[in-house]
Amino acid sequence: MHIPTFTLGFLASLTAAAPSFTPWQSPECTEENALQRREWSALTENERKEYISAMGCLMKKPSRYAAGELPATKNYYTDFAAHHTSVARNIHMSGIFLSAHREYLSLMEKSLQEECGYPSDMGLPYWNWPDYLDKPLNESTLFDGSPSSLGADGEYLPNQPPYVIGPEEAQLVKPILKEGDTIPRGSGGGCVIEGPFANTTVYLGPFSVIYSRTGLPDDWTEPNPHCLNRNLSDTAVSLLSNADAIDNLLASANITQFQTRLNPIHRGGHLGVGGSGGQMADFFASPLDPAFWLHHAQIDRLWAAFQDEDPAERRYSYNGTDTFLNPPDTPEATNSTILDFGVLGENVTLEEVANPMAGRYCYKYV
Repeated sequence: MHIPTFTLGFLASLTAAAPSFTPWQSPECTEENALQRREWSALTENERKEYISAMGCLMKKPSRYAAGELPATKNYYTDFAAHHTSVARNIHMSGIFLSAHREYLSLMEKSLQEECGYPSDMGLPYWNWPDYLDKPLNESTLFDGSPSSLGADGEYLPNQPPYVIGPEEAQLVKPILKEGDTIPRGSGGGCVIEGPFANTTVYLGPFSVIYSRTGLPDDWTEPNPHCLNRNLSDTAVSLLSNADAIDNLLASANITQFQTRLNPIHRGGHLGVGGSGGQMADFFASPLDPAFWLHHAQIDRLWAAFQDEDPAERRYSYNGTDTFLNPPDTPEATNSTILDFGVLGENVTLEEVANPMAGRYCYKYV
């Protein structure tokens, strides 16, 4: 069958200088009218249910890919995971990671609002990881399996071994962990069978983190039906995404230091939900789990806070290229680097997505 070729569109500019003005900037965005993105537990029970309902709605809408182009995506929601899979080796551990995920979040937020009736005055919620370290994740408002949660942990699988850090994983969690280190097994491991999103069948993946080095196999677009799986790991979150790590991150002197310190924090949230075998731990297809959006909203929140500390120096500051691990033969990220979102939305430049309170956006974290 035909395997689609995805236009990555991550093109470099000739200059990285910050502009004296941005021609698309709107004077209408203010602290008073900005869309508020709030922490999950700060939402009322009904507000959490509205988010869950809108996510479920997207899962029932048809895919936007042309018939036969990407058989493994079955609906509007999994189009997001399919796109993420296709560009994962560009938008991770690179100079465009933060920018690409900021626009990605915005596209999801708009889809929830415009396609599924999510309130226009509500933004994506975020997951502030340290707030959930006082009790097991499977007892939290996120994953306790109640109607206002994101569903339960995966079904407990006995005799599951600890998670071993392999060479590819070590790139994502250094310097906190190294190859050969282990994380105790999570509290689940099997299919999610309780609460919202229980008994969900997905058709994309799973993909080994090894493919982050080699690229995906040619048949990655073919459907492989399996369940939504979780393996909640309190250890991963407490080890990698704790309050001290966040304080250290926000104290970074520049974007290079910020990205280096962010890498293990970012991976901590993914392993905290996916553990060994869950979709959230999948380097490529992690957006299949609705928890993905809360996790990345928190990352965007931290980046926004870092930028706001010194906008003149940090707003248009990038470090790295447009490719995983920044190989020297790939172009450096600049203001004019283009991000192509395929069926999800229009192309944007890094300059256009640099400010949550101007241009394309008008949102803030509270």
